[in-house]
Amino acid sequence: MRKFSIISLLVFMAVFALITVSYSKSWSHINSLAEYTDGSSEWVAFLNWYPLKVVDSLNGVTVKYTDFESKNLSGNIDLKNFIQLCNASLAFAILAWIGSLAMIVLSIADIIEIKLPPIGKFLGWIVFLFSLLSFLIYLGTPAAKRKDCDNNFDNCESLYFYQKKFIGTFTGYVDERVVEFKYGPSAGWNCIVIACAVSLLGSVFNLFFFNHQNV
Repeated sequence: MRKFSIISLLVFMAVFALITVSYSKSWSHINSLAEYTDGSSEWVAFLNWYPLKVVDSLNGVTVKYTDFESKNLSGNIDLKNFIQLCNASLAFAILAWIGSLAMIVLSIADIIEIKLPPIGKFLGWIVFLFSLLSFLIYLGTPAAKRKDCDNNFDNCESLYFYQKKFIGTFTGYVDERVVEFKYGPSAGWNCIVIACAVSLLGSVFNLFFFNHQNV
């Protein structure tokens, strides 16, 4: 039994689990500041962006990105650039997920000393690269939405839906009321970032210890 590969197995099981969890969690959000008659206020969930859909938490509405126009959520704008980036980000996450599954299989094979080619030393780097591309590409989705809006309308900078911010705040209008919004990453995107960091550690470890005989 090659005990070093037990560490590799645990690392890429963690990566696999993190990416799996990311599919069911929102990747970013827009919260709004609710102000009450007693003078108190709190941030409440407004829009939660998932890889393939957005959830309007205030109104209990879920809309697939491909249905933006028909549901009038985006102001009858075809969010082509935004959807392309979301799809690319998700595609790289899926590739990283497949790569981590392959690393789990290779690690188990190495633990029981099945003769393997040196791919196990390097496959983790591909998982790292794919997960890195996934979360970096997603950072561009707010700007992509804005570009889609600018291609159709003027004054998009005044609309909360089309702010370029991935993290930050914005004061805008909803039903003629002044509302403060807060933008930021959510659990799904955070899972991809953590998976990327963990896969980097596993890749460095495997470079030296995968297929390594016990001391």
